[in-house]
Amino acid sequence: MTFKPSATPVGPVSVHDVIVAGRGAIGCAAALGLAQAGLRVALAGPPVAAEPTPPDDWDARIYALSPASRALLERLRVWQALDADRVAAVRDMRIYPNAGPSAPELHFDAESAQTEALAFTLENRNLMQALDRGLGFAGVQVFGQRVVAVDPFADRIEVVLDDGARLSARLLVAADGAQSPVRGLLGMTADAFEYPQRAVVANFETAHLPSDCAYQWFGDHGILALLPLPGQRCSIVWSAPPALADELMALDPPALAARVSQVSQYALGELRATEPARCHRLHRVIAEHMAGPRAVLLGDAAHVVHPLAGQGMNLGLGDVGELLAVITAREPFRDLGERLLLRRYERARREPVLAMKWTTDGLQRLFDPEQQPGLPPLLQPLRAVRELGWQAVAATGWLRRRLIRHAVS
Repeated sequence: MTFKPSATPVGPVSVHDVIVAGRGAIGCAAALGLAQAGLRVALAGPPVAAEPTPPDDWDARIYALSPASRALLERLRVWQALDADRVAAVRDMRIYPNAGPSAPELHFDAESAQTEALAFTLENRNLMQALDRGLGFAGVQVFGQRVVAVDPFADRIEVVLDDGARLSARLLVAADGAQSPVRGLLGMTADAFEYPQRAVVANFETAHLPSDCAYQWFGDHGILALLPLPGQRCSIVWSAPPALADELMALDPPALAARVSQVSQYALGELRATEPARCHRLHRVIAEHMAGPRAVLLGDAAHVVHPLAGQGMNLGLGDVGELLAVITAREPFRDLGERLLLRRYERARREPVLAMKWTTDGLQRLFDPEQQPGLPPLLQPLRAVRELGWQAVAATGWLRRRLIRHAVS
């Protein structure tokens, strides 16, 4: 690894145990957990908007958090600080291999998983507000500037912020997003790939009474996911081929609502758009390593997967939980930035990250007609019999329960 050294030192060095770069949800959760473990933590980066949300204004960025993610947030005392009126439990999930009226249904439910809920939906702003309050109570020192340079030393690592301030610590945690400037400064490489799809995201009001069921439809239209929100509301993520995404974005809100209602088979009745839709490119990013000299990668800085499984935030919170477990269980003589310690974190996270990568990639290609030439040979026969296989899974209670346990862990 080749580090990009800083320029001539400017001013005194602020000394900490850990520096966390990135003030999104993953960076804030990591900083909060490390501070609660008794470490002196610096959190660096521009603030993420967490302003109060008007009652009728719903954030377009919605997360579906697993029970394991909820458990971590409870340990951090963040879950208890959320606005509970803006959190919805998902107790059922219905998945269809196509949008036809006779499509076989794959059904998951919380009762079969012996859990309160399969997932919990909430807005980014709700989560960020709770995290910000926790950071204040935990005494995390917050710096509003980006990391622009990194200097490694044998016993510490130093960073320079874009205002010239210098911070020093035993460990640097990079949680600054998919493009991760800090990952580049550390000389850590990542494999990046752009999917032949765009994500169209929007919130709607529903005709039916509140539902605790999430839906997902695979087909030539791409992948349409519908998540329940509190009240008669829902959020959609439509991973569509580029031409279709452009077509959807060109529709006015009522026409888009009608299109979504049709493809979702009116599962929640006629929908009404509450805001303009947003569109995002979809990428896969997998870092070659999640640990380097006195540094680790968390969240999107380490991995970005296709949103069809809604697991991006859960993977990131899994990183946070594992890093906290490794740090708090370290031997008394072990340095925070010791390579052996950081490799424990990397080894523990590699399997779940790669498993999610192959699962999402495989499903995306299997149900994307434009990806037939690039479909792995082992998956090509599955395309011809995918509905038959889907029916077999739907009818096999044991396999369905295994899939549920994997989804909620």
